[in-house]
Amino acid sequence: MKKIITIKLFLVVSTLVFIITSLMGYFNNAFIPESVSYLKLISLIIILVCLVGFINIRLFHDKWLLKKMVKPKVIKTVQNNEKSYEFLDYRMNQGVALIWENDAIFANFNLPGNSKNFSGYIKQLILKEDGNFYLSVANGHKIEQIAFNELTSTIQIMINATHYSFKSLCKDVLKLELNKIFKFADHVRKQVSLNEKYIFTFDPPTKVLLPINNNNELFEIEKYYIFHNNDKAILMKNVSKQKRTLAPIENIKCKIEFENGEKIDIKKWLEYLCDTTDIN
Repeated sequence: MKKIITIKLFLVVSTLVFIITSLMGYFNNAFIPESVSYLKLISLIIILVCLVGFINIRLFHDKWLLKKMVKPKVIKTVQNNEKSYEFLDYRMNQGVALIWENDAIFANFNLPGNSKNFSGYIKQLILKEDGNFYLSVANGHKIEQIAFNELTSTIQIMINATHYSFKSLCKDVLKLELNKIFKFADHVRKQVSLNEKYIFTFDPPTKVLLPINNNNELFEIEKYYIFHNNDKAILMKNVSKQKRTLAPIENIKCKIEFENGEKIDIKKWLEYLCDTTDIN
């Protein structure tokens, strides 16, 4: 920061000197002291040097800042894909959770893309760790599994001449609480997509300033998360409000500012501090 201010000061002073000496030459062509010509040349050289220096600082500022920075202590934890599939009344065993099992119900299924209906006896409804529901349907000596996603499924089911969607089947025929089973499915999907791969804990938390509603607010960065789907986020606490926020890195568009006034791109800073090489 001091270097930038110094370069700007030299640039302004040299520019003013260059302008004054040029005006002196313009209004007094007959006699220009030799010292004025030298002064003009020196000021022009200083202007060029300042411009080059200013551009270099802009280009390499982050590298220089990281090089002289004292690294805070960062504790790395490598997650071993441990997922929690327990939620409400449901448990998953070896990647399968039993949602419903009772007397077999005969049904016809209208599957998109098929020229004829598929029919059989519904024996079970399960949820797998991919986040999809599966109806186990007995068709002769075979058990078929038909996949359903409550958000996108267009499969139509007919039981006793009544048409059902997957949601209405669960509610009206299988007598399930939609809120509970769909919350469980959502929980399972989050385990798949948002399970942490690395957790970096800042000890103690690093204080940075971030502009919020045109005001710089002080935050403590406590943890940095890298998820298995390569999303990244930081857990930070607003010092004045004592409120924690999990903020996706992609949402932080501005540079973070340290208490000494230095600013840096948060992605470069985190890459410098946090080693993402796996530990075995």
